[in-house]
Amino acid sequence: MIQGTDPLGGFAYHLDFSLPFIAVAIHSGDHVRKELQPLMALDSDQQRFEEDTGTDLMIKGLGNAVWALESRAVYDLNRSREMALPLTPEKFWGTRVYKTLPDPEMNKKSLKNYESFYGFMESCIARLLKRFGICIVYDIHSYNISRQKAKGIKSVPVFNLGTALLDQSKWKNDIELWLEQLGAISLPKIKTSVAQNLVFLGKAEFCRRICSLDDRILVLPTEVSKVYMDEIKGNVYPDVLNAVKNGLQNAILSHVRSKKIWGPF
Repeated sequence: MIQGTDPLGGFAYHLDFSLPFIAVAIHSGDHVRKELQPLMALDSDQQRFEEDTGTDLMIKGLGNAVWALESRAVYDLNRSREMALPLTPEKFWGTRVYKTLPDPEMNKKSLKNYESFYGFMESCIARLLKRFGICIVYDIHSYNISRQKAKGIKSVPVFNLGTALLDQSKWKNDIELWLEQLGAISLPKIKTSVAQNLVFLGKAEFCRRICSLDDRILVLPTEVSKVYMDEIKGNVYPDVLNAVKNGLQNAILSHVRSKKIWGPF
C-alpha cells in the first residue's frame, strides 16, 4: 500500500493495488499557490463554482483513489498540456482568472505539477496492468445544473456517463453494467436519473490520454450533478453528499468485482 501527497503538492493518493481499478477526482482541488494568489482576478465564489467540490470525498476510502489538491484555476488536468493553463478567459468559460499573468517560471511550475500527476497515474496503471492484465479508471466529476439548464437541457440527469472516446463494441457490457450500477444509487429525497452523453461526452484530455496508453484500460468519465450542494453559494448538503459517496463506492466495488467483467477476486 502507498499513500500520501505528491512532493509538488498537486494531488494526494491512497493505493493498495488489490483490485484492478483506480478512482480519480481530477477537479476536486481548491488550492492556489501563494505566489499566484496576488495575481488572481477570480474571486473565491467563481473559483468554487468551476471546481468539482466534494468529488474527493466521494472516492476517499476506496482501496485505490487519487484526487487533485490544486485548483483547475491553476491548471486543468482535463485539458491538453498546451491548453491547461487558464491564461485567457477563453480557457476558463469566459471568466478572467488573472489580473496579472504569471511569469514563465510560475507557468513552468504549474506544468511540472500537471506532468507529475500524469506520470504518477501512468506508473500506477502500469502496475495494475502487470498484475491483472486490465485496469478500469472511474473518472469522477461534478457539474453545475444551472449551466446545463441555461443551455436548454430542461431535465438534467443526476449521473451522466460520457462514452464518446470508448470502444463501444469492446466495452459494451462494461458500460451497460456501470450505467445500471449508477441507476441503482439511492439519494435522500432525490430521484436518481442516469444519461449517456447528454450533458458531457467524455471527450476531454484525461480520458483520451489514459485510454491511449493501452487498449486494456477502460476509463469511465462519470459526472455527478451538484444535487449535493448549493452550486452558487458553495454550501454542501452533508446527507446528500454522504449518500452519493456511499452509492458511488458501492457501485464501483460491485462493478469491478462483477463476474461479468473480471471474474472472481
